[in-house]
Amino acid sequence: MRIRTAPSWEIIVSLRVIIADDHALIRQGVQMLLEQNEVATVAVAASGDTLLDQLHQHDCDVLVLDLAMPGNGPDGPALLLQIRARYPMLPVLLFTGTASTALLAHLMRRGVRGAVEKSESMDELVAAVQAVAAGERFVSSHLQQRMLARDIDPQQCPPPLSLRERAVVEQLQGGLALGRIAHLHGRSPKTVSRQKIDAMRKLGVVGDYELHQLLRACPTAAGPVARSQSGAAADTRPLDAPAHYPHDDH
Repeated sequence: MRIRTAPSWEIIVSLRVIIADDHALIRQGVQMLLEQNEVATVAVAASGDTLLDQLHQHDCDVLVLDLAMPGNGPDGPALLLQIRARYPMLPVLLFTGTASTALLAHLMRRGVRGAVEKSESMDELVAAVQAVAAGERFVSSHLQQRMLARDIDPQQCPPPLSLRERAVVEQLQGGLALGRIAHLHGRSPKTVSRQKIDAMRKLGVVGDYELHQLLRACPTAAGPVARSQSGAAADTRPLDAPAHYPHDDH
């Protein structure tokens, strides 16, 4: 992962940004900070609908986007999908305070150019805008440390889930409890719990909240199942195959 820090960047003159955040104080603060560094704000937006209108009306070099903007129109990954479809070459920099590292890494693998946490130094935000405008990727310092601690690389896809791991994740997403999943598939609760833990490790999430946040925002985040060298799914037994404790497959 290539990381640039604020002191390593010179000021780039005449960059144009659009700032999208549902908090007026944050919009104003970011605008003032960027203008002090010769980055012009051509428009601001407080909702998904307004942002899409502003993107239609104004050209910009970087979009600074809060991932969560409740209000009129789409927000989060749904908004990003529309932006990527309409403006595939526009560099998007996420400026967020709530998203998990796994979700941010997932979005960066799908075209987001950078991510900065709102708790970081504002110098990081200036450096990030300049970096993504120059075609680089940028991950803020604290966020990078959290990704490294979980062995998450936003430029590499995570290991694929096994068929059974994915089934457990999908059924958890559907609202089933671990005990119910174990009963449906004739497995021990301990085995299903282990499969859930293995899936979470591969996805880079910690705890049920992060898992559900990732899957709610990006239902396809679990990705394809692991496959054997022959191309077949690594675990081809029916999901309702009888249990064979204590050595159930992953």
